[in-house]
Amino acid sequence: MNILGLMSGTSMDGVDAAAVAVERSDKGMTCRLLAFETTPYAPALRDRLLRLPHVGDDCVAELSSLNVEIGAAFGAAAHASTQRVADIVLVGSHGQTVFHEPRPADTRARVPSTLQLGEPALIAERTGLTTVADFRVADVAAGGQGAPLVSYVDYLLLRSDGESRAVLNIGGIANLTLLPAGCRPDEVHAFDSGPGNMLIDAAVRELFAESPGYDADGKIGASGVVDPQLLRELLDHPYFSTPAPKTAGREQFGEAFFRSALQKARSRRCAAQDFIATLTALTARTIAQALPPGYALLVTSGGGIHNQALMVALERELQARPGRPRIARADEFGIDADAKEAMAFAVLAHEALHGRFNTLPSATGARHAAVMGKIVPGANFSLLMRSIFAPPA
Repeated sequence: MNILGLMSGTSMDGVDAAAVAVERSDKGMTCRLLAFETTPYAPALRDRLLRLPHVGDDCVAELSSLNVEIGAAFGAAAHASTQRVADIVLVGSHGQTVFHEPRPADTRARVPSTLQLGEPALIAERTGLTTVADFRVADVAAGGQGAPLVSYVDYLLLRSDGESRAVLNIGGIANLTLLPAGCRPDEVHAFDSGPGNMLIDAAVRELFAESPGYDADGKIGASGVVDPQLLRELLDHPYFSTPAPKTAGREQFGEAFFRSALQKARSRRCAAQDFIATLTALTARTIAQALPPGYALLVTSGGGIHNQALMVALERELQARPGRPRIARADEFGIDADAKEAMAFAVLAHEALHGRFNTLPSATGARHAAVMGKIVPGANFSLLMRSIFAPPA
């Protein structure tokens, strides 16, 4: 079955579209990338997303409008992909996370919740294809963190009978999936280790106006020197000592954390390059500290793997650990390292459409497994359902 997976992460920079051929049999699952493309958000739309937590009385109207506009952006990206790849029959859309609080600090004031924008009805209308979207809420409803959702796909595609593997994706947030050798589903653990590219990107946007909005190839971070005292202060954040399962986002490492870190850097007369080098070291250190012993291989993906300063820092951190885990890219295992997250939502949509559980409670902390994803019928819905569930002739 050819499925289109759509994803936009915490960096809020655009829509990743991965066309994937997904097949499942008694022998397991295969997932083959057919095409991949990233469509950037229009600058004005991205600016509104980045400012969203700070809107005032018009917050509800802004959320409603953004839900439609992001849905239209996802729909346009999906339509473009269907023109390039034949026979796509299903879309799996993660949407754009704008709020994620599965464990409110004050349970008297707020209940567990998560919110992804990007109206799937617009995707189904634009493409004519049945769309599965809004995955996280089913896991949160079952008492889970609603993340990291890719842990289920990591289990299907990357587990090994003979080798314990850790799987790392570095997006705006960095997340880890732990796959012990020969593991069963209930032996998989996953969590967000902390910031990935998010703080580095924020610092580059703030301090280097002529940059593309991120540290291209890690050149700025590589030109700076880590401030050890500032790094120690940033590592004091309580998230890093919180036991898993746990998830992070802009609520923990967004504007408030960044402004506090920048103020501390300025009080220490930290040069701009040194500040970015220190934020890079923070990401590398927290990933390495979160990786338990016994994992000889770290399979990496996401935009952060293109930041050479970050990857060098991570390699240095891991070399100081027992066992010295080897870093490999997901490409070594037949999974495009840039497209992996979008591919994952094609797989999750496939499982949801077939009525199969697509969560791992051991990873998310939920009371039980759930079928994640809301199905929005497209023009092909009846034909698609008959092709899956019609009794054999």
